Amino acid sequence: MRREHFVVVLIILAAAARAVTLQWLHPVTWDEIEFFRATKWVSQGLVPYRDFWEHHTPLLWFAFGPVAAFVDSPGVSAIVALRWAQVPIWTASLIALFVWMRDAGLSLISRLSVMVLILCSSMFMLAAVEYRIDTLGCALYLFALLFLQRIEQQRWYAYAAGAALCLAGFANIRLGPLLVATMVMMSFRARRRATAIVAGAAITFAIAASYFFITNSAQIAFRRVWTENYLADRLAPPIASILLHRIAVPFGFRPLEAAGPRFSAAGIDAATIAIALIGVPSLLIHLMRRWRTPDHLFILGLLQIASFLFVAIMKFIYHYHFEIVLLLMLPFVALAFDRWRWQMIASLLIVTSAVNVFASLFRGKEMDMAYEDFVMREVDRRTPIDGKVFDGVGRALRRKPAYRYWFLPTLVEVLEREHVFEPYDPREMLADPPAALICDFRLYTWLKHHPQLASIAVSNYLPVWRNLWIPAMSGRVGRAGSVEWIAPASGAYRVYASDVLANHEWFRHPLEAGTIESNLPPLDLRTIASAPVDCFVDGISVGTMFNVTRSQRIRIQAAEGTAVMIVPAAETMFFRQPPRGVTLDGVVPAVTHVPFR
Repeated sequence: MRREHFVVVLIILAAAARAVTLQWLHPVTWDEIEFFRATKWVSQGLVPYRDFWEHHTPLLWFAFGPVAAFVDSPGVSAIVALRWAQVPIWTASLIALFVWMRDAGLSLISRLSVMVLILCSSMFMLAAVEYRIDTLGCALYLFALLFLQRIEQQRWYAYAAGAALCLAGFANIRLGPLLVATMVMMSFRARRRATAIVAGAAITFAIAASYFFITNSAQIAFRRVWTENYLADRLAPPIASILLHRIAVPFGFRPLEAAGPRFSAAGIDAATIAIALIGVPSLLIHLMRRWRTPDHLFILGLLQIASFLFVAIMKFIYHYHFEIVLLLMLPFVALAFDRWRWQMIASLLIVTSAVNVFASLFRGKEMDMAYEDFVMREVDRRTPIDGKVFDGVGRALRRKPAYRYWFLPTLVEVLEREHVFEPYDPREMLADPPAALICDFRLYTWLKHHPQLASIAVSNYLPVWRNLWIPAMSGRVGRAGSVEWIAPASGAYRVYASDVLANHEWFRHPLEAGTIESNLPPLDLRTIASAPVDCFVDGISVGTMFNVTRSQRIRIQAAEGTAVMIVPAAETMFFRQPPRGVTLDGVVPAVTHVPFR
């Protein structure tokens, strides 16, 4: 077998292994749900920022809106469909980089070999298989580099490069500093084409920005994308040692890990380590050798350093921030491979491919993915089509959000605390109660910081499954001998009351009992011995099973200390749990196991 054929086989193997991860083993992340919902709303004709809150630049939503228009699943398959829709974009990106390396004089076998490494890199691929703004941003930036490499050939390449750089910013604003550095550096290097580069960017910006003026949303778009991100970045406290943590992860270390071991040999990411340990020395050596006669690789080396520094100074650093860094390191790894013996390259590729197959197929979290799919479908089944859902991510894909700021990242926490954002007022929640709550990690944190909202939530909702709370009232009778609620939803209800029930964890630590912190046994209310109670709806005496309309007042009289749960008549089981170790947010590190067993 020819060397090139051998490497192509490894590329296909790596891509196939990651395809399994994409489809079945990698839980849907918070950001993916956010980007899917924004894309879906754009496909329905809503204008970003004016019609729904967001703080990212919008190009991805417009690019994939036509795809999202044909997706109508309430579960994770909706997001997985857009994951697959991204595959051609990543394919085009890698082809653009492959061609750039060819024109930079790097050999075919080296270029193919680095493609194996990037497909085997967990740090890169775990983000690359997700539906993210980074996909389109990276693609446009790589095409901009390809056009900039050719600007001396024809003038239109300079216009195209400027346009691609501008669009990359509309796809992912985090690339902004790198885009500016690229434009400035290339304008100095190719001064004859500098005007064309700037013109291409300016014309593209004017065309894109005209949409916001036409839709009367320019002012709110600027506020959301620029002002609010700037304020949140200034006001939010940084995470100490976060850069060290991200760099340590490929080596199997998690220095900031709160749960689980700080080191796992199974977590070692051989391909990412190889890219870093080979690429960094190769980059520095090339800069020292070619500083008098800079070539395309020299310019790319300066941009790569700038890219890493821009990531390093961020307050919040996540693994997907390194996607562009890893991609820009590949030409320098290929440069080093051009000096290596084939046997060394082949050995490295075999090792990284084996580690990749292991990491892709035996380090999945398919149970988390299944639980998230179940919760998303269950909330869709249990809520009316016009109902609203309150959660921290936006998992109820086909329901309106209860809060204007419909997902709760750190930015919303910070700006709401600083009174830049209006809060979700308790009176608003009582006046228009959500049809369900999905108490994920973000909402758990939010409620911990908003005790009035938490009090309303735990009094008017109960976890039918951990993390999925439905309208159902609960409380303990105090000295007054009665307890009251305003019905959060219309329907038939049954009253369960018991002094034994008062010892349940829900009445002591309700937020923990209904979130990731909980592993309570399921509660079958039919097994609870009943205590005598008197029930009233709007002052009229009723039995322990009755019908109410939302906003009617319910009062229960019973002996002091009696715990009461008023639940939908058809529901008897609460606090049901997913399998141990499974979480809605996928926050627990992956463990080595045989999938689908």
